[in-house]
Amino acid sequence: MSGAARPRLLLLTVGLGVGGAEEILRQSLPRIEEEGFDVTLWSLKKGGRLLREIRDSGGRVESLGGGRPWNPAPLGRLWSGIRREGFDLIHSHLYWANLAARLVGRCAGRAAIINSHHGTDAWISPSRRRLERATLSLADRVVVCSEAVRRCAIRDVGMPEEKVVTVANGIRVGRFSDGSRRGELRAALGVAPDQPVVGTVGRLDEPVKGLSVLAAAMERVAERIPRAVCVVIGEGPARPSLEAAVVRRNLSERFRFLGERRDVPDLLHAMDLYVQPSLLEGFGLSALEAMAAGKAVVASRVGGLVEVVADSVTGDLVPPGDAGHLARGIVRLLEDRDRRERYGREGLSRAQERFPLEKMVRGWTRIYRDLLASRGRREAA
Repeated sequence: MSGAARPRLLLLTVGLGVGGAEEILRQSLPRIEEEGFDVTLWSLKKGGRLLREIRDSGGRVESLGGGRPWNPAPLGRLWSGIRREGFDLIHSHLYWANLAARLVGRCAGRAAIINSHHGTDAWISPSRRRLERATLSLADRVVVCSEAVRRCAIRDVGMPEEKVVTVANGIRVGRFSDGSRRGELRAALGVAPDQPVVGTVGRLDEPVKGLSVLAAAMERVAERIPRAVCVVIGEGPARPSLEAAVVRRNLSERFRFLGERRDVPDLLHAMDLYVQPSLLEGFGLSALEAMAAGKAVVASRVGGLVEVVADSVTGDLVPPGDAGHLARGIVRLLEDRDRRERYGREGLSRAQERFPLEKMVRGWTRIYRDLLASRGRREAA
């Protein structure tokens, strides 16, 4: 145990650009401090918008300055930083940070190592799975965000059951409660007050996010509801090909690609229906945020989405990769306002009861305390 009154925790991630796992870290920092831990956040890659935001809000955050997550420069800085700071716990997030925590963290100090996995896509490559298995013994705990990710970790990657703990992701539900800008944002999007708007939020990464399936579905939706508009929020390598697909389908007037936005809570309220067409999804954070905004959801029946979206209660689940089923789900809810509003109310209630940020943080800090106690170290105040 370090000489500080509170246990010293290092949160380690790959980068601090805009993303689901990164946003969770940003929001959880002050909550973990409130639980009695002295928290520092480091990222392997340089820069990132969230780095500035966290620093401006008073958080202890540092970039280790690598252009790529896995190269000698940031790993060397990580090693020397851990040696200098004497952390009691290292909690890493995402594949490359998890490997760095196991290999560098274990060599550099005596900290307990906790890895977090936020999805299953990091394990698609056989070489990554082999590397994961080879270094498993260096982690004290592996935290997964859903039972779907836990099953993959145990069945497909080979992690021992006793080491893998499920702690569902959480959000600040109240952050999504203000719908006062709905009319203003719809006008800015060129959408009439009575025009149906569906939307989706996430990294534009194909085929994982299923956005080409959404484009095909919207072609069918337009046949039934010609005025329907689809708003796509996010950035990523698939944007040019998706925009080209929209043009080929003569849907240019029906799509709005907005790029990265920091006003996602407001934009969710500008929508009438949220769609998550992913082919792989470890949790479904954006769908949860839409539920917190009181929106009905149409989502793929895949991965952690089935744990977030209660089928026929907070939204409708459809087969992944099936544009026809997705289109029918969208049309059904756009045409049935009562059902849509009922799903929205139930979704908000589910977000409040099952997925608040405080519940996730308590799950994490319970693991921290258990590891500290098992090593004979002082617990958090």
